[in-house]
Amino acid sequence: MACLALKKGVYSQAVMNDRNVASMTLSRTLHNILSVLARLTPLALVFLLAGCTGSNHKWSWILNPNGPIATQSVRFLAIDIGLLLIIIVPTTALTLWAIYRYRNRGGGTYDPSFNHSILIEVFAWGVPIIVVGALSYYSVLGAKAVDPAHPASVKKQAAASSDAPLDVDVITTDWQWLFIYPKQNVAISNKLVLPVNRTIKLNMTSASITNDFYIQQLVGQEYIMPGMETHREFLLKRPGVYDGYSMELSGPGFSWMHYKAHIVSKAHFKQWVASAQSGHKQLNYEQFKQFAKPTINTGNVSQTFSNVGPKLFLKVVHHVRNGKLKHNRPMRLSDDMNSQIFQHHTN
Repeated sequence: MACLALKKGVYSQAVMNDRNVASMTLSRTLHNILSVLARLTPLALVFLLAGCTGSNHKWSWILNPNGPIATQSVRFLAIDIGLLLIIIVPTTALTLWAIYRYRNRGGGTYDPSFNHSILIEVFAWGVPIIVVGALSYYSVLGAKAVDPAHPASVKKQAAASSDAPLDVDVITTDWQWLFIYPKQNVAISNKLVLPVNRTIKLNMTSASITNDFYIQQLVGQEYIMPGMETHREFLLKRPGVYDGYSMELSGPGFSWMHYKAHIVSKAHFKQWVASAQSGHKQLNYEQFKQFAKPTINTGNVSQTFSNVGPKLFLKVVHHVRNGKLKHNRPMRLSDDMNSQIFQHHTN
């Protein structure tokens, strides 16, 4: 009997130790979760309040997007986040509640016979299925609304405009941008000028390697590939100056491969076109090959060309595809911007 009592005492003590360890673990887990939430809360407030600092703040476009593409992108992003929060918020709340309620000396009651609950099954499986179905539905709508070549959101607003779409041919090189306006017979490098309330149709290709067209506040990322044509259609509602980037690592000059997108009124755009057409700098195919030589645009140099060679864009696509247009890219550029090799490839 004494031996049996001793064994029971040892077992009871082991159970108590296990409970204490579990309680300490749960308490530490709850403390860590609360600590993380406390640290993330100020960051979330900073992010939410960033849009209140003015329209030029880099995050303010989220609350004030320009054009139907950006508007629909933000709208569907908000829908996705809202649907995900339907799962994340209750799950997090129930996890914290369970940790608190079933801690040591908590109010929870242990029921060893519990093994199934229809209510829990309905919520555990039903809610995610509904959310996934809703996400799928809105994903299809979003894909149609911001489709690069035929965005439904642009078509609806463009139908009310009497202006013909503006075609812009985009050619990327190592490491510059060239924007050609074929109907206006002008071009400009490392700078984009577009009018408001007019459908913009971009035809894009690369004379070197793959790049990405991206203007955060206006349109999403679009690949630009050598020997191929990529199309992007969008429309803008407000004037402004925005930052355009290449989002694809493309070599030593990648860090300087950016440009300013000037969104102007229709009258201002006509004035700019007239001014560009009166210039004396021409751009035929032979001159383009000189322009396309590897150049790091450290000085943010922009050139305007008049009398652009006919079908220059298609000629570049064809020659790149057939291997007739290619340059030897410097593979070992010095990190020293004052070095001779670096200066040799800068403008």
